Amino acid sequence: MRPQTWEVIRRFYHVISDTKTVYFSTSRSARAFASNRALGELQHILEHEADLPEAERGLVIKIAKTWQAALLEITAEVGEAAITQPVQNPYVIGDPVEGDLFVGRDDIMRQLQELWLMGNHLQSVVIYGHRRMGKTSILKNVAQVLGSGLRVSYVNLLKSAGADNLSDVLLAISDQVAATLAIPPPRDADMTNSPARSFERFLRRATNSLADGEGLIIALDEFEKIEELIEAGKLEASFMAYLRGLVQDSPKVGFAFAGLHTLQEMSADYFQPFFASVIPIKVDFFKQTTVQTLLPNPGGDFPLDYDYEALDLIYALTAGQPYLTQLLGFQLVRRYNDQVFEQRQKREAKFSVADVQAVVERPEFFAQGKPYFAGVWAQASHDAPGQHALLKALAPHAKGLTVNDLQLNAGIDQTTFAAAALATLENHDVVRVYEGTARIIVEVFRRWVVHQAT
Repeated sequence: MRPQTWEVIRRFYHVISDTKTVYFSTSRSARAFASNRALGELQHILEHEADLPEAERGLVIKIAKTWQAALLEITAEVGEAAITQPVQNPYVIGDPVEGDLFVGRDDIMRQLQELWLMGNHLQSVVIYGHRRMGKTSILKNVAQVLGSGLRVSYVNLLKSAGADNLSDVLLAISDQVAATLAIPPPRDADMTNSPARSFERFLRRATNSLADGEGLIIALDEFEKIEELIEAGKLEASFMAYLRGLVQDSPKVGFAFAGLHTLQEMSADYFQPFFASVIPIKVDFFKQTTVQTLLPNPGGDFPLDYDYEALDLIYALTAGQPYLTQLLGFQLVRRYNDQVFEQRQKREAKFSVADVQAVVERPEFFAQGKPYFAGVWAQASHDAPGQHALLKALAPHAKGLTVNDLQLNAGIDQTTFAAAALATLENHDVVRVYEGTARIIVEVFRRWVVHQAT
Protein backbone atom coordinates (compact mmCIF):
# COMPACT_ATOMS: atom_id res chain seq x y z
CA MET A 1 0.00 0.00 0.00
CA ARG A 2 1.02 3.59 -0.48
CA PRO A 3 2.21 5.84 2.41
CA GLN A 4 -1.11 7.74 2.59
CA THR A 5 -2.96 4.46 3.10
CA TRP A 6 -0.57 3.33 5.84
CA GLU A 7 -1.21 6.62 7.61
CA VAL A 8 -4.95 5.89 7.50
CA ILE A 9 -4.33 2.39 8.86
CA ARG A 10 -2.47 3.99 11.78
CA ARG A 11 -5.44 6.23 12.47
CA PHE A 12 -7.82 3.26 12.31
CA TYR A 13 -5.60 1.52 14.87
CA HIS A 14 -6.09 4.48 17.22
CA VAL A 15 -9.85 4.38 16.61
CA ILE A 16 -10.00 0.69 17.52
CA SER A 17 -7.94 1.26 20.67
CA ASP A 18 -10.15 4.15 21.79
CA THR A 19 -13.33 2.22 21.03
CA LYS A 20 -12.15 -0.51 23.40
CA THR A 21 -11.78 2.16 26.07
CA VAL A 22 -15.30 3.43 25.34
CA TYR A 23 -16.74 -0.04 25.88
CA PHE A 24 -14.61 -1.35 28.74
CA SER A 25 -13.35 1.59 30.83
CA THR A 26 -14.97 2.14 34.22
CA SER A 27 -14.15 5.86 34.02
CA ARG A 28 -16.88 7.99 32.48
CA SER A 29 -14.39 10.76 31.68
CA ALA A 30 -11.95 8.30 30.10
CA ARG A 31 -14.78 6.98 27.92
CA ALA A 32 -15.71 10.52 26.89
CA PHE A 33 -12.17 11.45 25.93
CA ALA A 34 -11.69 8.18 24.04
CA SER A 35 -14.92 8.69 22.11
CA ASN A 36 -13.95 12.24 21.15
CA ARG A 37 -10.47 11.15 20.11
CA ALA A 38 -11.79 8.36 17.90
CA LEU A 39 -14.34 10.64 16.25
CA GLY A 40 -11.60 13.20 15.63
CA GLU A 41 -9.45 10.60 13.89
CA LEU A 42 -12.36 9.50 11.69
CA GLN A 43 -13.22 13.11 10.84
CA HIS A 44 -9.62 13.71 9.77
CA ILE A 45 -9.79 10.71 7.41
CA LEU A 46 -13.05 11.91 5.88
CA GLU A 47 -11.82 15.49 5.43
CA HIS A 48 -8.72 14.27 3.58
CA GLU A 49 -10.51 11.87 1.24
CA ALA A 50 -8.88 13.48 -1.80
CA ASP A 51 -5.40 12.60 -0.51
CA LEU A 52 -6.10 8.87 -0.64
CA PRO A 53 -5.00 6.70 -3.56
CA GLU A 54 -7.95 6.03 -5.87
CA ALA A 55 -7.60 2.24 -5.58
CA GLU A 56 -8.24 2.21 -1.81
CA ARG A 57 -10.29 5.40 -1.43
CA GLY A 58 -13.77 3.92 -1.63
CA LEU A 59 -13.08 1.13 0.86
CA VAL A 60 -11.33 3.45 3.33
CA ILE A 61 -14.13 6.00 3.30
CA LYS A 62 -16.76 3.29 3.73
CA ILE A 63 -14.91 1.92 6.77
CA ALA A 64 -14.52 5.41 8.27
CA LYS A 65 -18.22 6.23 7.85
CA THR A 66 -19.25 2.89 9.37
CA TRP A 67 -17.13 3.51 12.48
CA GLN A 68 -18.32 7.13 12.69
CA ALA A 69 -21.98 6.11 12.62
CA ALA A 70 -21.43 3.49 15.31
CA LEU A 71 -19.56 5.87 17.60
CA LEU A 72 -22.03 8.73 17.18
CA GLU A 73 -24.79 6.47 18.51
CA ILE A 74 -23.08 6.17 21.88
CA THR A 75 -21.58 9.68 22.15
CA ALA A 76 -24.67 11.10 23.85
CA GLU A 77 -24.63 8.31 26.43
CA VAL A 78 -21.07 8.96 27.47
CA GLY A 79 -21.03 12.69 28.15
CA GLU A 80 -18.07 14.65 29.43
CA ALA A 81 -17.25 15.27 33.09
CA ALA A 82 -16.33 18.75 34.31
CA ILE A 83 -13.23 19.05 36.53
CA THR A 84 -14.12 21.16 39.56
CA GLN A 85 -11.35 20.23 42.01
CA PRO A 86 -7.66 19.24 41.86
CA VAL A 87 -7.11 15.90 40.17
CA GLN A 88 -5.94 13.16 42.49
CA ASN A 89 -2.57 12.01 41.18
CA PRO A 90 -2.83 8.33 40.19
CA TYR A 91 0.79 7.81 39.16
CA VAL A 92 3.12 5.99 41.55
CA ILE A 93 6.83 6.85 41.66
CA GLY A 94 9.43 5.18 43.82
CA ASP A 95 7.27 2.64 45.60
CA PRO A 96 6.24 -0.72 44.11
CA VAL A 97 2.92 -0.62 42.24
CA GLU A 98 0.24 -2.97 43.55
CA GLY A 99 -3.38 -3.89 42.83
CA ASP A 100 -5.23 -2.23 39.94
CA LEU A 101 -2.29 0.11 39.27
CA PHE A 102 -0.11 -2.84 38.23
CA VAL A 103 -0.26 -3.04 34.42
CA GLY A 104 1.87 -3.78 31.42
CA ARG A 105 3.57 -7.05 32.38
CA ASP A 106 1.26 -9.59 30.78
CA ASP A 107 4.12 -11.28 28.93
CA ILE A 108 6.04 -11.98 32.12
CA MET A 109 2.94 -13.12 33.96
CA ARG A 110 2.23 -15.60 31.15
CA GLN A 111 5.75 -16.99 31.46
CA LEU A 112 5.37 -17.40 35.22
CA GLN A 113 1.97 -18.99 34.78
CA GLU A 114 3.49 -21.61 32.47
CA LEU A 115 6.34 -22.30 34.87
CA TRP A 116 4.32 -22.33 38.08
CA LEU A 117 0.77 -23.42 37.26
CA MET A 118 0.98 -25.66 34.20
CA GLY A 119 3.30 -28.38 35.39
CA ASN A 120 3.91 -30.79 38.23
CA HIS A 121 7.01 -29.00 39.49
CA LEU A 122 7.47 -25.36 40.52
CA GLN A 123 10.37 -24.08 38.41
CA SER A 124 12.70 -21.58 40.08
CA VAL A 125 13.41 -18.37 38.14
CA VAL A 126 15.72 -15.38 38.11
CA ILE A 127 13.96 -12.11 37.24
CA TYR A 128 16.52 -9.55 36.15
CA GLY A 129 16.65 -6.24 34.34
CA HIS A 130 17.41 -2.54 34.22
CA ARG A 131 17.23 -0.43 37.38
CA ARG A 132 13.71 0.52 38.52
CA MET A 133 12.00 -1.60 35.89
CA GLY A 134 9.29 -2.91 38.23
CA LYS A 135 10.83 -6.23 39.32
CA THR A 136 9.60 -5.73 42.89
CA SER A 137 6.10 -4.91 41.61
CA ILE A 138 6.07 -8.18 39.67
CA LEU A 139 6.98 -10.20 42.77
CA LYS A 140 4.41 -8.42 44.91
CA ASN A 141 1.56 -8.87 42.41
CA VAL A 142 2.21 -12.32 40.98
CA ALA A 143 0.14 -14.20 43.57
CA GLN A 144 -2.92 -12.00 42.97
CA VAL A 145 -2.56 -12.20 39.18
CA LEU A 146 -1.99 -15.95 38.97
CA GLY A 147 -4.60 -17.04 41.50
CA SER A 148 -5.11 -18.62 44.89
CA GLY A 149 -3.20 -21.82 44.11
CA LEU A 150 0.09 -19.96 44.44
CA ARG A 151 1.42 -18.69 47.77
CA VAL A 152 4.22 -16.13 47.40
CA SER A 153 6.45 -15.12 50.28
CA TYR A 154 8.29 -11.89 49.47
CA VAL A 155 11.68 -11.25 51.11
CA ASN A 156 13.67 -8.05 50.52
CA LEU A 157 17.31 -8.97 50.93
CA LEU A 158 18.25 -5.31 51.36
CA LYS A 159 17.05 -5.80 54.92
CA SER A 160 19.70 -8.53 55.26
CA ALA A 161 22.52 -6.21 54.20
CA GLY A 162 23.50 -5.85 57.87
CA ALA A 163 23.36 -9.59 58.47
CA ASP A 164 26.30 -11.09 60.36
CA ASN A 165 25.86 -14.74 59.51
CA LEU A 166 23.79 -17.47 57.89
CA SER A 167 21.23 -17.59 60.68
CA ASP A 168 20.32 -13.90 60.15
CA VAL A 169 19.58 -14.48 56.46
CA LEU A 170 17.60 -17.67 57.03
CA LEU A 171 15.64 -16.03 59.86
CA ALA A 172 14.60 -13.23 57.51
CA ILE A 173 13.36 -15.80 54.99
CA SER A 174 11.63 -18.07 57.49
CA ASP A 175 9.83 -15.19 59.20
CA GLN A 176 8.28 -14.12 55.89
CA VAL A 177 7.34 -17.68 54.92
CA ALA A 178 5.74 -18.22 58.32
CA ALA A 179 3.71 -15.01 57.95
CA THR A 180 2.58 -15.97 54.44
CA LEU A 181 1.42 -19.44 55.46
CA ALA A 182 0.21 -18.46 58.96
CA ILE A 183 2.40 -21.07 60.66
CA PRO A 184 4.80 -20.68 63.61
CA PRO A 185 8.33 -19.66 62.60
CA PRO A 186 11.35 -21.65 63.82
CA ARG A 187 12.70 -20.72 67.23
CA ASP A 188 15.46 -18.11 67.21
CA ALA A 189 17.64 -20.29 69.42
CA ASP A 190 17.38 -23.22 67.00
CA MET A 191 18.24 -20.99 64.05
CA THR A 192 21.23 -19.58 65.91
CA ASN A 193 22.62 -22.95 66.98
CA SER A 194 21.92 -24.91 63.80
CA PRO A 195 20.62 -22.56 61.08
CA ALA A 196 20.81 -24.81 58.03
CA ARG A 197 19.24 -27.87 59.63
CA SER A 198 16.58 -25.81 61.43
CA PHE A 199 15.60 -24.03 58.24
CA GLU A 200 15.32 -27.32 56.34
CA ARG A 201 12.99 -28.69 58.99
CA PHE A 202 10.94 -25.49 58.94
CA LEU A 203 10.68 -25.55 55.15
CA ARG A 204 9.53 -29.17 55.26
CA ARG A 205 6.85 -28.18 57.76
CA ALA A 206 5.86 -25.22 55.57
CA THR A 207 5.54 -27.52 52.55
CA ASN A 208 3.36 -29.96 54.47
CA SER A 209 1.04 -27.11 55.45
CA LEU A 210 0.20 -26.39 51.80
CA ALA A 211 -3.20 -27.61 50.64
CA ASP A 212 -3.59 -29.91 47.66
CA GLY A 213 -2.91 -27.98 44.50
CA GLU A 214 -1.04 -25.20 46.30
CA GLY A 215 2.58 -24.22 45.73
CA LEU A 216 4.99 -21.92 47.57
CA ILE A 217 7.28 -19.43 45.85
CA ILE A 218 9.95 -17.81 48.01
CA ALA A 219 10.71 -14.50 46.29
CA LEU A 220 14.14 -13.08 47.15
CA ASP A 221 14.44 -9.49 45.95
CA GLU A 222 17.76 -7.61 45.50
CA PHE A 223 19.47 -10.97 45.08
CA GLU A 224 22.90 -9.47 44.36
CA LYS A 225 23.10 -8.72 48.11
CA ILE A 226 23.85 -12.43 48.58
CA GLU A 227 27.01 -11.97 46.54
CA GLU A 228 27.97 -8.97 48.66
CA LEU A 229 27.49 -10.97 51.87
CA ILE A 230 29.63 -13.80 50.50
CA GLU A 231 32.39 -11.43 49.43
CA ALA A 232 32.27 -9.75 52.87
CA GLY A 233 32.78 -13.15 54.50
CA LYS A 234 29.39 -13.08 56.24
CA LEU A 235 28.14 -16.05 54.23
CA GLU A 236 30.09 -19.06 53.07
CA ALA A 237 30.35 -19.64 49.32
CA SER A 238 28.65 -22.98 50.01
CA PHE A 239 25.42 -21.04 50.68
CA MET A 240 24.66 -21.20 46.96
CA ALA A 241 25.00 -24.98 46.96
CA TYR A 242 22.72 -25.05 49.99
CA LEU A 243 20.10 -22.99 48.15
CA ARG A 244 20.39 -25.25 45.14
CA GLY A 245 19.61 -28.22 47.32
CA LEU A 246 16.53 -26.46 48.64
CA VAL A 247 15.40 -25.66 45.08
CA GLN A 248 15.56 -29.33 44.14
CA ASP A 249 14.10 -30.68 47.37
CA SER A 250 10.34 -30.33 46.77
CA PRO A 251 8.18 -29.96 43.64
CA LYS A 252 5.81 -27.75 45.65
CA VAL A 253 8.46 -25.12 46.50
CA GLY A 254 10.29 -22.80 44.10
CA PHE A 255 12.41 -19.68 44.36
CA ALA A 256 12.15 -16.39 42.45
CA PHE A 257 15.33 -14.34 42.58
CA ALA A 258 15.23 -10.72 41.42
CA GLY A 259 18.11 -8.36 40.80
CA LEU A 260 20.00 -6.14 38.42
CA HIS A 261 22.45 -8.56 36.88
CA THR A 262 22.06 -11.17 34.20
CA LEU A 263 23.06 -14.73 34.95
CA GLN A 264 26.13 -14.42 32.78
CA GLU A 265 27.46 -11.60 34.96
CA MET A 266 27.22 -13.65 38.15
CA SER A 267 30.37 -15.42 37.12
CA ALA A 268 31.89 -16.39 40.44
CA ASP A 269 32.48 -20.11 40.80
CA TYR A 270 29.92 -20.49 43.56
CA PHE A 271 27.11 -19.14 41.34
CA GLN A 272 27.64 -21.31 38.27
CA PRO A 273 26.19 -24.63 39.52
CA PHE A 274 23.24 -22.87 41.10
CA PHE A 275 22.06 -20.96 38.04
CA ALA A 276 22.17 -24.05 35.87
CA SER A 277 18.90 -25.11 37.51
CA VAL A 278 16.87 -21.87 37.20
CA ILE A 279 15.13 -20.10 34.32
CA PRO A 280 16.13 -16.49 33.48
CA ILE A 281 13.35 -13.97 32.79
CA LYS A 282 14.28 -10.48 31.65
CA VAL A 283 12.15 -7.48 32.66
CA ASP A 284 12.36 -5.09 29.72
CA PHE A 285 11.17 -1.57 28.97
CA PHE A 286 7.46 -0.98 28.37
CA LYS A 287 6.41 -1.26 24.75
CA GLN A 288 5.08 1.90 23.12
CA THR A 289 1.54 0.50 23.07
CA THR A 290 1.75 -0.08 26.82
CA VAL A 291 2.73 3.54 27.42
CA GLN A 292 -0.14 4.68 25.18
CA THR A 293 -2.56 2.61 27.27
CA LEU A 294 -1.12 3.11 30.75
CA LEU A 295 -0.86 6.89 30.91
CA PRO A 296 -4.41 7.80 29.78
CA ASN A 297 -5.90 4.95 31.85
CA PRO A 298 -4.00 4.80 35.16
CA GLY A 299 -6.98 3.49 37.11
CA GLY A 300 -10.05 4.97 38.74
CA ASP A 301 -12.04 7.88 37.32
CA PHE A 302 -9.10 9.76 35.78
CA PRO A 303 -10.46 12.90 34.05
CA LEU A 304 -7.39 14.01 32.05
CA ASP A 305 -6.33 12.94 28.58
CA TYR A 306 -3.27 12.95 26.30
CA ASP A 307 -2.74 13.91 22.69
CA TYR A 308 -1.30 11.02 20.69
CA GLU A 309 1.69 13.20 19.88
CA ALA A 310 2.28 13.79 23.60
CA LEU A 311 2.27 10.04 24.25
CA ASP A 312 4.70 9.52 21.37
CA LEU A 313 7.03 12.14 22.86
CA ILE A 314 6.88 10.56 26.31
CA TYR A 315 7.90 7.24 24.82
CA ALA A 316 10.71 8.91 22.86
CA LEU A 317 12.00 10.56 26.05
CA THR A 318 11.78 7.50 28.32
CA ALA A 319 12.06 4.53 25.90
CA GLY A 320 9.25 3.03 28.01
CA GLN A 321 11.30 2.96 31.23
CA PRO A 322 8.50 2.36 33.79
CA TYR A 323 9.77 4.63 36.59
CA LEU A 324 10.34 7.57 34.25
CA THR A 325 7.01 7.00 32.49
CA GLN A 326 5.20 7.21 35.83
CA LEU A 327 7.31 10.24 36.84
CA LEU A 328 6.33 12.15 33.72
CA GLY A 329 2.66 11.38 34.27
CA PHE A 330 2.96 12.40 37.93
CA GLN A 331 4.52 15.75 37.12
CA LEU A 332 2.06 16.47 34.31
CA VAL A 333 -0.84 16.10 36.75
CA ARG A 334 0.91 18.32 39.31
CA ARG A 335 1.48 20.96 36.65
CA TYR A 336 -2.18 20.80 35.56
CA ASN A 337 -3.43 21.23 39.13
CA ASP A 338 -1.06 24.14 39.71
CA GLN A 339 -2.10 25.91 36.51
CA VAL A 340 -5.86 25.44 36.95
CA PHE A 341 -6.40 25.64 40.70
CA GLU A 342 -3.47 27.77 41.91
CA GLN A 343 -2.78 30.09 39.00
CA ARG A 344 -6.44 30.08 37.84
CA GLN A 345 -5.48 29.54 34.21
CA LYS A 346 -7.99 28.22 31.69
CA ARG A 347 -6.67 25.24 29.78
CA GLU A 348 -7.82 22.07 28.08
CA ALA A 349 -7.98 18.91 30.20
CA LYS A 350 -5.60 17.22 27.81
CA PHE A 351 -1.81 17.05 27.82
CA SER A 352 -0.02 18.22 24.69
CA VAL A 353 3.54 18.04 23.38
CA ALA A 354 4.08 21.50 24.88
CA ASP A 355 3.07 20.21 28.34
CA VAL A 356 5.51 17.30 28.14
CA GLN A 357 8.33 19.55 26.96
CA ALA A 358 7.62 22.02 29.78
CA VAL A 359 7.83 19.25 32.39
CA VAL A 360 11.13 17.76 31.20
CA GLU A 361 12.72 21.21 30.96
CA ARG A 362 12.06 21.92 34.64
CA PRO A 363 14.81 21.16 37.20
CA GLU A 364 12.19 19.45 39.37
CA PHE A 365 11.90 16.59 36.89
CA PHE A 366 15.57 15.70 37.13
CA ALA A 367 15.65 16.31 40.88
CA GLN A 368 12.75 13.93 41.45
CA GLY A 369 14.22 11.43 38.98
CA LYS A 370 17.61 11.46 40.70
CA PRO A 371 17.16 8.02 42.34
CA TYR A 372 16.97 6.56 38.84
CA PHE A 373 19.59 8.72 37.12
CA ALA A 374 22.14 8.51 39.93
CA GLY A 375 21.46 4.79 40.35
CA VAL A 376 22.24 4.03 36.70
CA TRP A 377 25.33 6.23 36.89
CA ALA A 378 26.53 4.49 40.06
CA GLN A 379 25.96 1.07 38.53
CA ALA A 380 28.19 2.10 35.61
CA SER A 381 31.08 2.52 38.05
CA HIS A 382 31.13 -1.22 38.76
CA ASP A 383 32.30 -4.19 36.72
CA ALA A 384 34.08 -3.08 33.52
CA PRO A 385 36.15 0.13 33.74
CA GLY A 386 35.59 2.89 31.23
CA GLN A 387 31.77 3.01 31.32
CA HIS A 388 31.64 6.59 32.64
CA ALA A 389 34.05 7.74 29.95
CA LEU A 390 31.86 6.19 27.27
CA LEU A 391 28.68 7.77 28.63
CA LYS A 392 30.28 11.23 28.87
CA ALA A 393 31.55 10.94 25.30
CA LEU A 394 28.21 9.69 24.01
CA ALA A 395 25.86 12.04 25.92
CA PRO A 396 26.30 15.19 23.75
CA HIS A 397 25.16 13.23 20.69
CA ALA A 398 21.40 12.58 20.74
CA LYS A 399 21.55 10.51 17.55
CA GLY A 400 24.56 8.56 18.75
CA LEU A 401 28.11 8.04 17.49
CA THR A 402 29.73 5.36 15.43
CA VAL A 403 31.60 2.87 17.57
CA ASN A 404 34.91 4.06 16.12
CA ASP A 405 34.16 7.74 16.85
CA LEU A 406 32.96 6.86 20.34
CA GLN A 407 36.22 5.07 21.09
CA LEU A 408 38.24 8.07 19.91
CA ASN A 409 36.11 10.56 21.90
CA ALA A 410 36.17 8.47 25.07
CA GLY A 411 39.94 8.08 25.02
CA ILE A 412 40.09 4.52 26.36
CA ASP A 413 42.10 1.68 24.91
CA GLN A 414 40.76 -0.85 22.40
CA THR A 415 40.81 -3.82 24.79
CA THR A 416 38.85 -2.05 27.52
CA PHE A 417 36.46 -0.50 25.01
CA ALA A 418 35.62 -3.52 22.90
CA ALA A 419 35.69 -6.30 25.45
CA ALA A 420 34.12 -4.83 28.52
CA ALA A 421 32.80 -1.28 28.90
CA LEU A 422 30.47 -1.02 25.93
CA ALA A 423 29.30 -4.62 26.27
CA THR A 424 28.44 -4.02 29.94
CA LEU A 425 26.44 -0.88 29.11
CA GLU A 426 24.57 -2.84 26.45
CA ASN A 427 23.84 -5.73 28.83
CA HIS A 428 22.52 -3.25 31.39
CA ASP A 429 20.20 -1.63 28.82
CA VAL A 430 21.92 1.75 29.10
CA VAL A 431 23.39 1.90 25.59
CA ARG A 432 22.20 0.31 22.36
CA VAL A 433 24.44 -0.41 19.37
CA TYR A 434 22.68 -0.74 16.02
CA GLU A 435 24.37 -0.96 12.65
CA GLY A 436 27.64 0.30 14.06
CA THR A 437 26.16 3.31 15.88
CA ALA A 438 25.94 3.54 19.67
CA ARG A 439 23.47 5.75 21.52
CA ILE A 440 22.09 6.12 25.03
CA ILE A 441 18.70 4.40 25.10
CA VAL A 442 16.83 6.69 27.53
CA GLU A 443 16.82 10.23 26.19
CA VAL A 444 16.24 11.97 29.54
CA PHE A 445 19.12 10.01 31.08
CA ARG A 446 21.31 11.24 28.21
CA ARG A 447 20.31 14.82 29.08
CA TRP A 448 21.06 14.20 32.75
CA VAL A 449 24.55 12.94 31.89
CA VAL A 450 25.18 16.06 29.78
CA HIS A 451 24.21 18.48 32.55
CA GLN A 452 24.69 16.77 35.90
CA ALA A 453 26.88 13.65 35.86
CA THR A 454 30.32 14.16 37.34
